[in-house]
Amino acid sequence: MSAPHALIEFFQKEAMEYLGRLDQMMADAGELTPDAAAFLTNARALRGSAAMTRLDGLADLASTMERIATGVRDRELQWDQRLQLAVRGALAELRALVERAGQWTDAEQRRSRTQSVALATVAAGYLATDPPVASPTSQIVPIARFSPDDGMPSILKRAADPPITLAQRFRADIAAAADRVARESAAVATSAAGPAQLALADGVRRALLRVAETADSYGAASITALATRMARAPLTTASEYVGIQSVARLLMDREITDQRLAQQVKQASITWSGAPAAPPVDAPAVIPIESLLYRGQSAVARARAVRDELNAYWQRGALTDPAAHALFNELSDLLDLAVTT
Repeated sequence: MSAPHALIEFFQKEAMEYLGRLDQMMADAGELTPDAAAFLTNARALRGSAAMTRLDGLADLASTMERIATGVRDRELQWDQRLQLAVRGALAELRALVERAGQWTDAEQRRSRTQSVALATVAAGYLATDPPVASPTSQIVPIARFSPDDGMPSILKRAADPPITLAQRFRADIAAAADRVARESAAVATSAAGPAQLALADGVRRALLRVAETADSYGAASITALATRMARAPLTTASEYVGIQSVARLLMDREITDQRLAQQVKQASITWSGAPAAPPVDAPAVIPIESLLYRGQSAVARARAVRDELNAYWQRGALTDPAAHALFNELSDLLDLAVTT
């Protein structure tokens, strides 16, 4: 399902502006790293614009470009010639796909997703590490030297306070995924009803599923279940987005303890209901059949109404119409009912 043609045309114009800025940044930087903050701003805007089109695959490629820009800004990715060429190629591919947005087919969808995977694969090989000059030593020291066999204390010891633990990494990763949920849901809250809002709601679903995937990779079943339930909800009411943003803020809070986080997630799972429950249907009241019959003055009033309807048929010359015949029969019955009390 795609957006209306007018929205596609608006997207194409807007996306070309973002792509033009990104191309210019790459050209200005030459062999150096482009302005990471400005690059991320335009890449994020491009991804948001692409999400509104509801064209499968296009937003994924734009999102991959945004993640690379974030990695470069946060110095999690090394920028070198190969990554630069990959980004340039992806920008050119994005431009071609944007031009094809009005005639989007399965071929464009596959092309976009293939490019997204290829770009992500290149970027995965450029995770930042300390350069050789920052290493404490280049000399290889046999590990046996650190584990003497003469009864003396070992030189190697387990760090009592390691730089980052598995639990800390989980909190960092889940907070990053939740931040995207918060941003996507906030965009829905400020958007007008229509195709654009539906596309933004799909962005919220994808972000929630990303939270579920992240939590599942760490074995956090309660968060996985809650995020999945939210992603599968209708997402048509303000109360749903309030609940989603509340959970996103909870997962982004890295100051609370793991135990407190687990308790809050459990409580959120209990209170979350997705779309509001349908109101109970009351059993219909039993109405005496006598009250449905015309009697006395009510029969007279109905007879007059039938008379007026028959006059309308007569004026149109349609007294032979089956509906007029039914009215004659009803008028006959009403005459008998009018004498009852």
